[in-house]
Amino acid sequence: MMDSTNDKLRTSKIKPDTVLLGKEIVYYKKTDSTNRVAKELANNGDCEGTLIIADEQTKGRGRLNRNWISAPGTNILMSLVFRPFLPVNKSFFLTMIASTTLVKAIKKVTGLKTLIKWPNDIYCNNKKMSGVLTELNLHHNKIDYAVIGIGLNVNSDLSAVPGIKDTATSIFMERGQKFSRTSLLCSILEILEEEYLQLKQNKFENIRKQWEDNSLVIGKQVIVSSGDYSEFGIAESIAEDGSLVLLNEENKRKNIHAGDVSLRLKE
Repeated sequence: MMDSTNDKLRTSKIKPDTVLLGKEIVYYKKTDSTNRVAKELANNGDCEGTLIIADEQTKGRGRLNRNWISAPGTNILMSLVFRPFLPVNKSFFLTMIASTTLVKAIKKVTGLKTLIKWPNDIYCNNKKMSGVLTELNLHHNKIDYAVIGIGLNVNSDLSAVPGIKDTATSIFMERGQKFSRTSLLCSILEILEEEYLQLKQNKFENIRKQWEDNSLVIGKQVIVSSGDYSEFGIAESIAEDGSLVLLNEENKRKNIHAGDVSLRLKE
């Protein structure tokens, strides 16, 4: 909990107990997209673990180029540069560790229980609280660098925002009190570094199990849709490439890929 008038992000106060993540910090009061800045810095050779954070984004993006709307000075808008020795077909593990990190950090700092909605969203009480956007730069079919972008609704009040209030929420809206973004950010960096170490040690099954244990959809009846296409089934598991394994009504298993569909729980 915190005094809501004293929630400014200052690089001098962002001191996570980490070896890699957040040791280099680039702060913007306002920028178009922290992911764009991160990619520019990575292209220029910036070190792995560089953190880009902003109080406001004018062109924040989510999956499928959807806009990420955030009131200035209320939420966490961040991106991190990674240079993982990881096969391209396992790149979704980056999104998995970021998602699991958010669940753990939110629980640790606020006590809230959240769940992961495949492929990259964090939900609380059936409303979206956070999203992860992972972007890769490939060189000769290998990952040159990856950028993980995170948008987390912390102290914003979305109750009066048309088109959002029924589908999105924030920590403030769920808990009725405001929390220090700096404390939450440091917790995210510390936990994500631990998760990234697991990834570097090739502990893929441990990571996948953690993700599935915190999933909103695994074991549930879901609807997947794309354009005029829709299909019912049970979300069974997640494959190593990040696709969702769906057991459909014909008792056949299909791999559903994130870029092709949207997903919702069957009511």
